Amino acid sequence: MEEAENYRCRRIYLKPSDDPAAQAQAACNALANIDGIELAAPHTESSIHIIYSLDKISFAILIEVLDELDFQMDTSILVSLRNTIFHFLDENAREQIPEQAERIEEVDTDEGETPEIPHADDEQYWKDYH
Repeated sequence: MEEAENYRCRRIYLKPSDDPAAQAQAACNALANIDGIELAAPHTESSIHIIYSLDKISFAILIEVLDELDFQMDTSILVSLRNTIFHFLDENAREQIPEQAERIEEVDTDEGETPEIPHADDEQYWKDYH
């Protein structure tokens, strides 16, 4: 498993429906084999609990996939605002992922080299001590 900070846990709300093919269990089955999704489980009949990896997929892509599979999203104002915030947060976090990888590579290359340890002159220590 990669860095824990690259995983997101979200809830996706579908429009309530009496049709079992449009409910959360069917949506979870459709999302089950997509790369980057660690968990897709129904929370209620019209909501999905999902855990996904940001380096492979984003919240916006998940919503688009469900839309393409003809699952209708809840379009209430609060859920729409919440989804917009999730889109923003994911995009900002995804922009930071390459920088994190570069920093890790820099640390790995630095560990292979032994840095020079500065040695103080012993005589200087005793002069300063007196």
